[in-house]
Amino acid sequence: MTHDEKLNWMAIWAAKNGVALELQGECGFGRECVGIIKHDVYPDFERYDEKYNDVCWAPPDAYHKHDCVAVLGRGEAAEGQLYDWLKWFDDNGYVVEAKRKECRDDGRAFDAIDFILGAHNSVKMVKKGQISLQNTPTSL
Repeated sequence: MTHDEKLNWMAIWAAKNGVALELQGECGFGRECVGIIKHDVYPDFERYDEKYNDVCWAPPDAYHKHDCVAVLGRGEAAEGQLYDWLKWFDDNGYVVEAKRKECRDDGRAFDAIDFILGAHNSVKMVKKGQISLQNTPTSL
């Protein structure tokens, strides 16, 4: 598959999953990356899913300070790793789940900083059978 075909496949996959393909992104403290975004955040993923006793694969240059769908670098090499990752998610039944949180994980109300940082949004990769529609507004 050519690089242009991979870019096209990723763009279609992103549209189907309600996310944007980000080929000029940054994560951490200004580290160049490629990935997918929704609500200006890269979706989280869990390296190990206890419910399905399953390990989530990640490419060699996946952002390492936080488990999110972002590959460090830009250009064909990073984009190729992102393609492999999205293809893996697709082949293994993962989809993007996005919902607004009612409160912080510790039960406290959100403050202004939480909203600025997008902490009131939860965006993550989940297996299709694991999606929780509780507290999920239809306007996401």
